[in-house]
Amino acid sequence: AICTAAFAFRRKKQQPWTRSSHYLSRSPHPTTRRTHNNSMRRPQLLCAALLVAYTSGETDRVLVDVAANSRRCLGEEFPEDALGRWKFSVAGVVKHGDLKRNGEAAQKVRATVKDPSKKLLWSAALNDDATNAPAFSFTATAPGLYRACVENRHTKPQRVAITVEQGWGVRDYAAVGEGVFGPVEKQLDDSDHMLRDIAAEMDAALNREERLREGAESGRDRVELFGVVSMGVLFVTALWQVVYLRSFFRSKKLL
Repeated sequence: AICTAAFAFRRKKQQPWTRSSHYLSRSPHPTTRRTHNNSMRRPQLLCAALLVAYTSGETDRVLVDVAANSRRCLGEEFPEDALGRWKFSVAGVVKHGDLKRNGEAAQKVRATVKDPSKKLLWSAALNDDATNAPAFSFTATAPGLYRACVENRHTKPQRVAITVEQGWGVRDYAAVGEGVFGPVEKQLDDSDHMLRDIAAEMDAALNREERLREGAESGRDRVELFGVVSMGVLFVTALWQVVYLRSFFRSKKLL
């Protein structure tokens, strides 16, 4: 929609006015048609580049060294109804700064994933096969910090590769038979989900802005009420002091 609006605005801007016998209309001048076509290609290339940039999704991969008989945890923020995937694989045993593959040691590493309320969502033993690494895909039911913990029950430290994916790119078409989605259909479906995720993020930002605005207005009202109450207390205190002093001086016959 943004690209379409940009094309329409640019075309409207570059077409000169031509007068006819009945109405005014816009039509490209013959001498400027080649320049107009070249200029129209620039926003098309820009939008194509933006779509290619968004098709990669959000993916983070980190390497974590877990000491012997210990555990380490990582956290990732997920908005509500967001797609997410955690993927774990054991890179090897760390010995004197070097990595050595050990299938038996890798099986003694276990990964767990918990939601923001610390409820266990997934738990599995790991292996050292990067192509068949255990993965957990989920849909965030509540916004917040989702934590993934890796526990090493081996007597030597091990290095674990953790991959975090978030957004529309998490969807997997491996279970769908070939021929159901062609390349163009898959790209259009990815673009549709990408636009939905962007709209959801914008709605979430608007909701956060509304909550912040309501909180600011509530705080301002409370400050104004506190100021009015303070002035009232000071006025009543001053009036009471005047009445007390007058009665005191009259009792001493000073007035």
